[in-house]
Amino acid sequence: MQWTNFFESLAELETDDEFVTGRPGGLTAELASLIADDISTKMELQSSDTLLDFGSGIGAITRSLATRVGATTAADATKSIIDRGKAGGGDINWVQLDDSVTGSPLASDSFKKVLSYSNAPTFTTHTEVREHVEALCKVVAPGGTVMLGDIPDRERSGQWDSGERGREENRTVWMGRLERRALDIERDERNVASFTERFQGLGIEVPGGFGERHPGFDRDIVTRMFVETGGKVSVVTQPLNFPNSHICVDYIVRFGS
Repeated sequence: MQWTNFFESLAELETDDEFVTGRPGGLTAELASLIADDISTKMELQSSDTLLDFGSGIGAITRSLATRVGATTAADATKSIIDRGKAGGGDINWVQLDDSVTGSPLASDSFKKVLSYSNAPTFTTHTEVREHVEALCKVVAPGGTVMLGDIPDRERSGQWDSGERGREENRTVWMGRLERRALDIERDERNVASFTERFQGLGIEVPGGFGERHPGFDRDIVTRMFVETGGKVSVVTQPLNFPNSHICVDYIVRFGS
């Protein structure tokens, strides 16, 4: 409930859509478009697809994706966030989720493509991640694809701290990541400080641990969660110019028909 109350307050008090996401540094229209392009490529979106954005927020990324598929549903647990998303327009069906996640009003096996992006930072345990994964796998259609994106990754964070080359990186990408480390540190500190000050000015109480770097989840454990439901998993990194590329990964999960 703490995060739900936080987002309720943001939707009611924050006038700038860029900051309603609760993402330190905000989510500009330009960044949302870049993220949507990356998602579209990784999920192989097609004009005939039915897409669910699970935990969509106000739909900053959803709207850019909606023009690329046949039908789009945005689902979120926070009513005021949904109301604000509807006001933003777009050919999108909006659904309010139950806070328990397992009480989802979405029908089983309904969507060819299911997206959950940047929701995991609100999770603290692998049990919470498992509940989320189960909810995603329940609504994806046979032969469909799930993307669990922008997930804090323990291995990725360790590589960034130590400068170690990741198993999924070639030398050129690795060198580029090393060159960005100082910039990443400075940017993260600046974003958290300015965002915290913004919340205080609005009188919004931030959830415990907000602004602290997430320790990350074990990718082998998360991968196993999907494999147990019949998914074939690929763990992929994000473009280096994405704000969380140094500590997060994306899971692309394809299911047989």
